[in-house]
Amino acid sequence: SSSGRHRTGTQTPPQPSRTMALRLAAFAALLAGAVVVLGLPRAFLQGAPNGSAPGLSVRGSRAPLAAQSSIEARATLQLSPKAQQNTTPFAGMAALAVLLAASAARFSTLRRSLTARRLRLAGKEIPRNTQIATGLRYSIFGIGRVMAEHVCTMAGVDPLKQTFSVTEEEELRLAEELSKLTLENPLKRMYKANITLLLEIKHQRGLRMQKGLPVRHQRSKTNARTCRKVNPYRLK
Repeated sequence: SSSGRHRTGTQTPPQPSRTMALRLAAFAALLAGAVVVLGLPRAFLQGAPNGSAPGLSVRGSRAPLAAQSSIEARATLQLSPKAQQNTTPFAGMAALAVLLAASAARFSTLRRSLTARRLRLAGKEIPRNTQIATGLRYSIFGIGRVMAEHVCTMAGVDPLKQTFSVTEEEELRLAEELSKLTLENPLKRMYKANITLLLEIKHQRGLRMQKGLPVRHQRSKTNARTCRKVNPYRLK
């Protein structure tokens, strides 16, 4: 069964939480509402004429609003010119709050795009949902458990660190350490050249590999299933 194996490339990369972006957007919306609601009373107080309600004036009279008749009480209420002038800064603050909300949403999108960036080392994609040492083992040909931990230690990166949390500086240090090793295609060509040399000099290991037999003194009457398929393929 495949329950004990590491699945490196089939899992869905974890998406960052949108809680922070939603909180910022809600805070900006509340700020805009507070500016609009609390801004008008302040403008009324600052622009109140003498003997009238703060920031309000009734057409045709300056008497208090409570002393007007029922017909005059239904007169159109208007903001004084000074109160209208005082509301301009609050309108600017409301617009700024809306811009903050839009910036928070944009920041969330940018953060998701940066987090979705995959780590690429030695020409191979490193799975994001694994530890960095495990990802190196299962992605790069020529890297085993010991070598993966050694590379991480030399680069100053925690081998147990998740791949998606690796910074750009750590990525550069890992790439520098991996560039000192023979990996991937150069290592495969080296293996093939060594096997071809054994066949050219008529060595027993080369001849048995050509026949599809085990080369390390294993029994060949039974078993030997893998070498029958793999060894002849290595000489092609």
